[in-house]
Amino acid sequence: MPLISQHKEVQLHLSNMYDSLQDSVEKMKQELKTRRSQYELACHKHIESGFQFEHLWLNADRSYQSKFQEFETHCVLLDILGDYRDEEGNFIHISEIILTLETLLRSFEQQEAYEVCVIIKKWQEHILLKQQTII
Repeated sequence: MPLISQHKEVQLHLSNMYDSLQDSVEKMKQELKTRRSQYELACHKHIESGFQFEHLWLNADRSYQSKFQEFETHCVLLDILGDYRDEEGNFIHISEIILTLETLLRSFEQQEAYEVCVIIKKWQEHILLKQQTII
């Protein structure tokens, strides 16, 4: 007989995943600040040079926008998981979490936002992996 129930094991896994997601969001906030500063510096350099450094400015803009999109996606995932968390910190209706992520994934696929899909798929697989090993 296992020392820890399968349900508890899934809950621990999801709690660890949620904490990891929160940590990722906090790290990304700092990265966004750094990339924003880099963007502003590139902008100033582009203007001060008489608009000779457009490539530098555009690369900084792309870098910032990419990180911001990643940050927003992680925040959405955090919100979704939080919606399925009860007062004690347990995750309820795990199958609904999976279905919600699948629906979200299909929505972004239709928008051809494949970068967002990769992020969602990664976290969805974290949940599915533990779910399948328990079943």
